[in-house]
Amino acid sequence: MSNLRKFAISALLIAVAFVLSFVKIIHLPFGGMVTAFSMLFAGLPAYFFGIKYGFMASIVYSLIHIIVDPYIIHPFQVFLDYILPFSCFGIIGFFKDMKYGLQIGYVIACFIRFFSSALSGYIFFSEYAPETWNPIVYTIVYNASYVFTECILTLILLSLKPVKKLLKDYKMRFDK
Repeated sequence: MSNLRKFAISALLIAVAFVLSFVKIIHLPFGGMVTAFSMLFAGLPAYFFGIKYGFMASIVYSLIHIIVDPYIIHPFQVFLDYILPFSCFGIIGFFKDMKYGLQIGYVIACFIRFFSSALSGYIFFSEYAPETWNPIVYTIVYNASYVFTECILTLILLSLKPVKKLLKDYKMRFDK
């Protein structure tokens, strides 16, 4: 498959991921949301084409979020809230040829996203923690609630037979 075609398919998958990021299943009051599998589509370029296309696509995805819906209070916060948690889905490319590689890479990316968001929450937003909560515990619980909810929902989706077959068929088609 040509590089141009891989690039075009990656761009299409990122466009789908971006649209799905606006389909909010759960939207938390201080940021963070469970979407309709947007992170899965952000990671598919890495699964189909490897780390080069995966990181390129997921970095573009993070930049689109910075441009379209930014909440910026500090440059390091931009890195922790946008660049790292969205671009880390390129890591799936390291696992693309393993059995359950998509799931393994996706879970690792979700943990990176969680740690990045929790660190940002503690550094930049700990004043929003209720008085009865320790700010570290609050940011961990707050960020885990949406990151791992979407992670679990995505893993359930990926375990469905028709979805497994569809992804396997496309992967074989793209590997040619």
